[in-house]
Amino acid sequence: MKEGATVKVIYEKTKSPLVISIPHSGTDIPQDIAPLCNLSAKREHTDWALQELVAPLSETTLVATVSRYIVDVNRFKPRAGKATQPIIPRIDEVGNQLFTNYPSKQKQADWSEQYYTPYYLHLENLLKEKLEQHERVLLVDLHSYDDKLFGTSDIILGTRKNQTLSQDTLKRLQLLFHEEGLTTQVDTPFSGGNIIATFGKRPRIEAVQIEVPYSLYLEGHSLHPERATTLQTKFQTIFQKIKMYHF
Repeated sequence: MKEGATVKVIYEKTKSPLVISIPHSGTDIPQDIAPLCNLSAKREHTDWALQELVAPLSETTLVATVSRYIVDVNRFKPRAGKATQPIIPRIDEVGNQLFTNYPSKQKQADWSEQYYTPYYLHLENLLKEKLEQHERVLLVDLHSYDDKLFGTSDIILGTRKNQTLSQDTLKRLQLLFHEEGLTTQVDTPFSGGNIIATFGKRPRIEAVQIEVPYSLYLEGHSLHPERATTLQTKFQTIFQKIKMYHF
C-alpha cells in the first residue's frame, strides 16, 4: 500500500485491468481545517468501510482519505452558466452549516489544489499504467448509500445516461449481479459524478459508478461480519467474470 497525505493506493501493481476508486470513504479532517468546522454538523453520508469491503478482491484501489464534507472529489468544477454542487460543501444532510465560517475563495482554491487535484492525478496515473498492459480498462467508482432514505435496496449502476459504459458491458454487469442474487437499477437515483464523467469517455476506458446499499454490508459504521463476507464473495465472482468476458 502506498499512502500520501490525501490518498491511499492499495494493490498498485496488480496485473488486472480493473481500477477501483473510493472517493467518499475518507473521514480525515486536516488539523488546519478543523478549527473552521462546525462540530455539531452531521457527517453521516460517508461511504463507510468500503476500503475494508473490497480489500479481499486484491484489485488496484484508490481511496480519498479526507472527508467528503471538507472536499468532495467527485463533484464537478464550477462551469459558467451551469449549476453544480460545490466541491467545498456548505451544509450537511439536514441543513446544518459545515463550517463556522465558510472558507474564502482563496482557501477554496488552496484546498482544491491540496485534496481535489491529487486524486485525479493519481487516478490518471493508475489508468495510464493499466492501459500500458491491457487493451481496455474498467474503472469502478465505488460508493454506498443509506437505503432507508431512498426507497430501494438495489445496487445502482451509474453510467451518466449511457455515456461512460458500453451497452454490452452494462448488460453483462446487470446479468452478473442478477446471477449473484443482487438486483440493480441504472442511473436512478444516482447516475454518476465527475470521476466517471472525466475518465469514462476516454478511448479504451469504460467507467461505472456502483452504489451499494448500507443494508447489504454495514452494521453501524463497520462491516457486518456475515453480510459483508457474503457480499465480498459475490463481488469477487462478478469482477472476475467481467474481467474474463470483457477485459
